Formats: sequence, C-alpha cells, structure tokens
Amino acid sequence: RTTRLRVDATGEDARPGIADLSVMKTGRSAFAGFPRDRFTTLQETDDRIMATKVTAEWLLDADRSIDYDASFEAVRSTFLEVFADHDSVSVQASIWIVGKAILERHPEIIEISMSLPNLHHFVVDLRPFGIENDREVFLATTEPHGLIEATVRRG
Repeated sequence: RTTRLRVDATGEDARPGIADLSVMKTGRSAFAGFPRDRFTTLQETDDRIMATKVTAEWLLDADRSIDYDASFEAVRSTFLEVFADHDSVSVQASIWIVGKAILERHPEIIEISMSLPNLHHFVVDLRPFGIENDREVFLATTEPHGLIEATVRRG
C-alpha cells in the first residue's frame, strides 16, 4: 500500500496506490492476433498464464469526504475481482477493463494509473526426456517482457 501526497499553493491531492502486487491468471487468458515482424519470437495462444506485478495509483476527488482505509480496501478488492473474473484477450485489454470497472464502482476516484509488466510463463518442452508436457510444467522468465501502462480517467 502506498500514498503520494501533493500540497502546494494551487491545492492538494492524495494518490493512494499499490506497489509490487503479484497476480496471476491461470485460465481465460490469451494473446493472439498481434502484429508480427521477422524479429517476433512470441507464439500466439488462446490459453496462457498471465502474470504481472501490479503498480497502481489513483487520484481521489479532494471535494469528497473519504474513509481512506475503506476506499483503499474496496479499490484493491475491485482490482482483484475484475482481474480474476474477466476473459483476457491481452494485458492491454485487461488494464482497460480493470481501470474502467474501478472508476464505475468508486465515484471518489478521478483517475487510475496502472503498470502491469507482462511476466511470461512458457511451457517447458520435455520431449527430449521422453516426457509429454500437457501444460503442466512452465518456466517463469524475467526477460523479455512487455511493460503495459495506462491511465483511465473519467470523461
């Protein structure tokens, strides 16, 4: 849990947030149909592990009376519920779906900014050992990964 406060001659704002929250979807997650070139190595899939380490912060409406603890817990719960419960076609789509849901459910929030680095988990090829790997053994990698960031604001 984090908070960034700004106070100056023009006013003040509070930005609660989350840092380094590890989350993973082990189903209902895909990544296909993306642009490819001769350097593309990532394989398309309609069933993958989607893992990330979330950093997020949101801007609170200074004109509202806010219970900061309750608001934080509610936003965090919304993030986790929506992340787990939607069908993800990509991390890029997921960041929009989660951000939109948070704004819809929490009127005290003006905007939310999120960073979701894509932490890949690849199926290990065990055929050289005479073993079939039906998506049971994965290799978690740290590189390469995509850094997906977005800010979702009220219109």
